[in-house]
Amino acid sequence: MPSKAAKRRQLARERDSIQVLIPQRVEQPISAIADLGPTNSGKTHDALDFLVQERLGTFAAPLRMLALEGYEKIREQVGDDMVGLRTGEERINPDAPILCCTAELAPMRGHVLVLDEVHWAADSQRGFAWTRLLAGAEYNHLRLLGAPDALPLLRSCFGDRLQVVSHERLGPLTWNGAVTTSQLQPGDVIVAFSRRSVLYIAGQLARQFGPGRVAALYGAMPPSSRRAELRRVREGQADFTVATDVLGHGLNLPCRRILFAETAKFDGEGRRDLHAWEAAQIAGRAGRFGLHPEGFVGVLDDLHFFHPDPRTAKRGLTPKADVGEGLRGFREVTRGSLRPTLDDLNVQSPDRLTAALSGWRDRARKELAGHEWVRAEDITPLLDRAGVVGGTLRTRLNTLTVQQLWSLAISPIDPDQDQDRALLVAMARTLAGHRGLLKAFAPSRVQNLPLAEAETIARQASQLRWFAGLYPDHSDVSYEQAADLEERAASQVTKRLKEQLRNPPGSECRNCGRACAPWYQYCDRCAW
Repeated sequence: MPSKAAKRRQLARERDSIQVLIPQRVEQPISAIADLGPTNSGKTHDALDFLVQERLGTFAAPLRMLALEGYEKIREQVGDDMVGLRTGEERINPDAPILCCTAELAPMRGHVLVLDEVHWAADSQRGFAWTRLLAGAEYNHLRLLGAPDALPLLRSCFGDRLQVVSHERLGPLTWNGAVTTSQLQPGDVIVAFSRRSVLYIAGQLARQFGPGRVAALYGAMPPSSRRAELRRVREGQADFTVATDVLGHGLNLPCRRILFAETAKFDGEGRRDLHAWEAAQIAGRAGRFGLHPEGFVGVLDDLHFFHPDPRTAKRGLTPKADVGEGLRGFREVTRGSLRPTLDDLNVQSPDRLTAALSGWRDRARKELAGHEWVRAEDITPLLDRAGVVGGTLRTRLNTLTVQQLWSLAISPIDPDQDQDRALLVAMARTLAGHRGLLKAFAPSRVQNLPLAEAETIARQASQLRWFAGLYPDHSDVSYEQAADLEERAASQVTKRLKEQLRNPPGSECRNCGRACAPWYQYCDRCAW
């Protein structure tokens, strides 16, 4: 049995082998063009046109739905055989000459890379995907799309090799002030910042205008249901849309006017006012070129419990930060986030992964402290998922390979949610040799589930698709079964959402039944 001194020496060797590596580009691109401008300025349209002309390359987007949207646009121009789609859940013709994908799955080399929403490099938990592409992706042509806010980051990364193309909005954006529900018009989008708030407001509007005229969009909604709601809006079946800040991530819809019902959001720690750049991303969705010649922004101020601050919303209309080279933004994005790859950790045994991650975090904080444009990403979610798996398998942890544990650590699963945590545990035990555990997460019948449960099943089915695609020989649920389940659950979500708008519930305290704000479960009296 090794002595304590030997164990300390072994631990020191392991920590010394950890590397904090920033991807390095060996071959410089022929062209590196930053298409910078606000929402609705045509930058994505121009870049995708270039990709289609070259007929070889990658479109990398922040969201599964945006990758799909790009795929559908390109497919209309080049045909099914020329374009493919790759996300965590979908694989459609993935070896096609043109690939549309989420940023995490973008190849590191090719002919053309269209990288959308480059300011996401600063995101504390997903920025690494953009950073690795900005720092190391070897393509002949780079088209980097985003807000002017990202100029300092891009200039630090590419120096004088970067050509900046500034895009202006294709239509004006005008402040509309305070609006009441009686003044709503077709094409209005009302913005709130939680699922409960969206459903509450949609219910109030359904009472006033009729359920068929109201659409709802929020993050927990399955992609298929979200597409169904977007289709209703785009085809003119719904006059009013109530949405969360999922709009700010690039969803496109025919919107004439954005009205903030809330100007504060919960950020994981507490409710805070929107940052100006957050308000700008949402407000910029008003006035789609070719549909509405002008966009309007205001607040909806006559809903009970909701008290939006016009000053906060209005800050999203005028960029005041000087980001250089004559451009103005809403903030300066100066650094991209970096997280380790498995190779950086040099781990030989699964039971050492958590220690290696902690060691990387400590080293990265020191080594990247003075870096010009890269900072250490928050890897707490990776540590949490690895900790759940380790705590579940305990002495059987080494029945997994290091790669299997790593894939669970970076999986699209939130261990803070009980249902997701249970699914992560089942996946870990399945990889460790237990059979039949995942079937419990794939009920064959979902038609009688209420809305929230159908949303949960759809999310878990999506996670099962990810797992089955990665480990087809281990999963008790096939990729096709998981995809079918997700579609069935999404259909149930769409059905229940329609029912809820026909008979909208109020927002009551779970304890006493008094009316309370929809973002709280208890009224002020019962909360204390």
